[in-house]
Amino acid sequence: MNSLYRIVLVLAALFYFFNVDAASTIANSKLVKLNTPTYTHPLPGNQIDRNLRDENNEERGISSTLGLDKIIALVKSLTKKIKSLFVKPKPGQQNFPDETFPHTFSAAQSLGGRVSTLQARQIQRWQDKGMTPGEVYKQLQLDRFNEPHFDKIENTVFGYLGFNTWVKYVDDFNEKNPTKKESMIPSLLTLYSDIDLSRVLEMAKKASTTEALARKLRMEQIQRWMTDGKTPGYVFKMFMVDSKVDELLTNPQFIAWTKYVDEFNAKNPANQASMIPPIVTHYGDDAVFGMLEAAKKVQSTEKLASKLQAEQIQKLLSSNHSPTYVFKALNLDKTGDEVFSTPLFTTWFNYLKTFNDKNPDKKESLLTSIHRYYQDHGVARIVEKAMTNPSTVKLANQLQDERYSRWLLNESSPQSAFYVFILTKPGADDVIRFRERPDRSKYLLPLEKVSDDLLSSPDFKRWAQYLDDFNAKYPDKQTSMSAVFRAYYTDDALENMLAAARKDPSTRDIASTLEKALFNV
Repeated sequence: MNSLYRIVLVLAALFYFFNVDAASTIANSKLVKLNTPTYTHPLPGNQIDRNLRDENNEERGISSTLGLDKIIALVKSLTKKIKSLFVKPKPGQQNFPDETFPHTFSAAQSLGGRVSTLQARQIQRWQDKGMTPGEVYKQLQLDRFNEPHFDKIENTVFGYLGFNTWVKYVDDFNEKNPTKKESMIPSLLTLYSDIDLSRVLEMAKKASTTEALARKLRMEQIQRWMTDGKTPGYVFKMFMVDSKVDELLTNPQFIAWTKYVDEFNAKNPANQASMIPPIVTHYGDDAVFGMLEAAKKVQSTEKLASKLQAEQIQKLLSSNHSPTYVFKALNLDKTGDEVFSTPLFTTWFNYLKTFNDKNPDKKESLLTSIHRYYQDHGVARIVEKAMTNPSTVKLANQLQDERYSRWLLNESSPQSAFYVFILTKPGADDVIRFRERPDRSKYLLPLEKVSDDLLSSPDFKRWAQYLDDFNAKYPDKQTSMSAVFRAYYTDDALENMLAAARKDPSTRDIASTLEKALFNV
């Protein structure tokens, strides 16, 4: 249908609705010809491309420029035909063909007027013919909608020409046929996928003019899922497609989904579904666990969050995931220096032992997960903190032993180990300074002070053991204790340290041995 024809159709509707004489109005307007303008009223994406035929089914051609007499005749003809829509036809008399209704209805909409009358008249004609909602859906060309945009409701099927007429027809049909009620969902699924229809319905629920219909359609969609046996996992994707994990437990869509799960489980006692798998599949274990931890602190969500977290932990413990994965899933990678003191760490540590027993070829150490997320300096802080708590000292020593074993396995030099385990350990007061050479390489400036109790500290004793083990394991890379001390301290600093150590019976012997090696005395 070309633009000029639509203009004339609107004029015809105008003359009919406002009881205007077409001939005198057009004649007095001094209209000689019409140039085709751009028509801005929203139309279906693929409207029918045919002109209205007269009663004898002869093609009525319309050019972009018409003479005055032809325009008057055309408007009169169309006005008469529009009038026929509001007057019950006599026996044998024909109204507009059904497929022209969307365009006539469009003309009426653009003018206001008796739109509801036109709609009711057409619906009655379809009912008299015994047409099903599906047939009317096609008659209104709703099946040709092909613009699945989600930027605003007007660009969805809710804003499509004829949609409200179809909705009204379905409602009337179901009221008159209570034993043959039809849902609108199957027809809408010819336009949208389940997930896209869910998006459209969520948009429509936010507009006052479409909220009630959207909620009704949502209930029909849910009932269809239940009838079709759709799993809670499938339905979760439909409900929560664009939802953020932090807002999950307070989202009305999520609450509706939990009811679906309850109903599904009631109907499928032999195939019970847990809520956790779909949630963690959508968001990830660690994101969900963190959200649940926060939700447990809010009174309104505490009970549900605790229940879901218990399910998640149980799922993780029976999953045979690597301990490193579970460590992160339980958010232990974010706990910090006091990680050993948390109840969840105990849960994870027990899982570590169980996993290693079940998977001897995939064993992981205590250090594996902790070092993965905290690195050397973070591990050192954890050890330092754990040493101050009697209940975690054993774990701290185990972690430190594993740390040393890794260094030894990686052939890390005693000098590097001294730097990490002593000079840069948490709480160390040594000020490390570097200088840059002309070639831009860096070197360490010797320290001018050594802690007086260095030789009696647990860290030094452990490092001394590392030195012995390294020299025994790698005899071709022998390193002396004196060489390491000279690499980091000035002579004056070493002399002061040795002087203090000679006064302590527990370090007198090591001080004497080290002094001989350093100063040949």
